[in-house]
Amino acid sequence: MSTRSVKTDSFEYDRSYRAFKETAPLKETGQLINHTFMQSLQEQDLLTRSHPAYLVGDIGCGEGDTIIAYLKDIEFKAGVEIRAMDNNTDFIGHGVDDLDHNNHSHDMSPAQVNFLQAKQSQAIPLRQYQIMYGDLLKSDITQVMCNQGEIQASIHPFDIVYFSHSLYYAREHHQNGRNGVTNALDCVATDLLSKNGIAILFHSCLTTDSITGIGYYIRNWIQDHTPSQEEYQRHSVDAIIRTACHELGLTYYDIPYSFELYFSDNLKKYSDVFKDPSRYNELLDNDQALQDLYRMLFIAHRSPDDLYADANPCRNLNYLVDYIIDVVEKYGCIKLQCYMQIILNRQASLELINKVEVAVQACRSKFRH
Repeated sequence: MSTRSVKTDSFEYDRSYRAFKETAPLKETGQLINHTFMQSLQEQDLLTRSHPAYLVGDIGCGEGDTIIAYLKDIEFKAGVEIRAMDNNTDFIGHGVDDLDHNNHSHDMSPAQVNFLQAKQSQAIPLRQYQIMYGDLLKSDITQVMCNQGEIQASIHPFDIVYFSHSLYYAREHHQNGRNGVTNALDCVATDLLSKNGIAILFHSCLTTDSITGIGYYIRNWIQDHTPSQEEYQRHSVDAIIRTACHELGLTYYDIPYSFELYFSDNLKKYSDVFKDPSRYNELLDNDQALQDLYRMLFIAHRSPDDLYADANPCRNLNYLVDYIIDVVEKYGCIKLQCYMQIILNRQASLELINKVEVAVQACRSKFRH
């Protein structure tokens, strides 16, 4: 039973995202494909050094549980150090490093708890970690992720940098005037990655009746449930990443995969309640139905009141609930088509490029959909 009321006048990202993760194997699928990629590289004698520790960046780290899952069961003989960045203080608090963990766990943010536990248990060979506040559309990513000594000496310290479902929030212009995605990828390729460093990106793509497709339609970003090619190029993050890589002259690779979001068997039973924000308190003693509500709101990325007041009968709360129920009844779930995208430093060696191509092909063969 939930003891916290449902906010109807704002979109509760943290609660909605957690409900989404509960029944969508976001981490698990990413872990499998990332493990396949890393294992192939290690079989080719990459990422096998014994010293120093591998420096891993996680840009848009959320609660830190995703990067921990991605790195689990991968043998890093030298260990790993993680520098993580996010702008959601509900997830990261006010930033911390592993020398500042004397607070009791109830005073710590979810990311602080997860990284500290991972280090103490050695669920991954974590040597050190830092959690920093940074905004993809406002911050200088290099200044956030690198220390002053590295910046002054033009050291590019990162072996691996992850963007896991975070560049959706960088599609607008950065305050420096550049496209946010282009700016982020340029910072990573130019300033963060070592010569043979690798950036690994996970994002969904815009397809019919997918989580992204339904959400973008409800937000009026696309005019029909089947996006046009122009809408795909403008809104689908995988396409925006490809465009940015072309503009920046970066070597990149695409690996398609998919997973599903599931709802409870009682989804339709509570449809009338889902459609009326004034009745949401009726869900407080029914956690299963409440999580279904938050999953729908995560798809919409809009507040219940905003959806309820929408005068467009094809964009409002009634429509959202009915459409999701129809898709779930038709397919048993809502599918999410995704890409793992690999980006290399401009100075990457031919040896690295060849070995990455072998690893990419291994992933494509295993996760063909």
